[in-house]
Amino acid sequence: QRRMNYDLISICLNSGATLARTIRSVLAQRPRPRRYIFVDGGSDDDTLELIQAAIAENPELDGQLIQQTGTGIANAWNLALDRVQSELVCILNSDDWYLEATMSTVLDLFETHPDAQIVASAIHLRQDENDPAPRLMPVKSFALFPFLMPVMHPGCFVKREVYERVGRFDERYSFSLDYDFVYRCRRAGVRFLVRPEPLVNMQAGGLADSNRRKARRETFQIARRHCRIPFLPFLAYAARTVFCR
Repeated sequence: QRRMNYDLISICLNSGATLARTIRSVLAQRPRPRRYIFVDGGSDDDTLELIQAAIAENPELDGQLIQQTGTGIANAWNLALDRVQSELVCILNSDDWYLEATMSTVLDLFETHPDAQIVASAIHLRQDENDPAPRLMPVKSFALFPFLMPVMHPGCFVKREVYERVGRFDERYSFSLDYDFVYRCRRAGVRFLVRPEPLVNMQAGGLADSNRRKARRETFQIARRHCRIPFLPFLAYAARTVFCR
């Protein structure tokens, strides 16, 4: 069976302290992406210089730089999706990074499970790249959707056909847009393939972590939209409030 191509998306805003690590991890992949799409939200540090250097030094990547005129993560991801050409879409945040064999493993999984539409892996949550004790974040049961996000979005590798069928990211949400997207995928019967071992390093302290009250409110709204059992989102919201999650 023919090995599929993939495009990769990284969105940035003043990411100079971490973006080089992200790009290095992408360049270490075999195979590399057919297209690497960057969206910049108006950086005023050295983020743009890092992106431009990576594009210039690796012309085979068909590097694309989009200057975001709108706002928000969902808007940035949707802008990048307009440029995607390959069968597989990978989204890697500008402070996260892949393991050395991440993409060869993902492509092998799709090759041996051709009906899969999303590969969802565990991730390592790290304070930094030298963290001696990263926290393993496994893929949880999908039955927990009304209560929490069962998968970590950086560990999701999504066929382009899923976006064409389910839709893109909902720009109403600033913090829980990935929860909404994956919930919609689950309700639409998208076929997930779970890999228990981690494929991505995720740096702790993301946007949702620093805005937990707002993220909790969005998660509640999304669960109310999608959950078929009306009282469960209220129960989940109360539990997350009590435990400050």
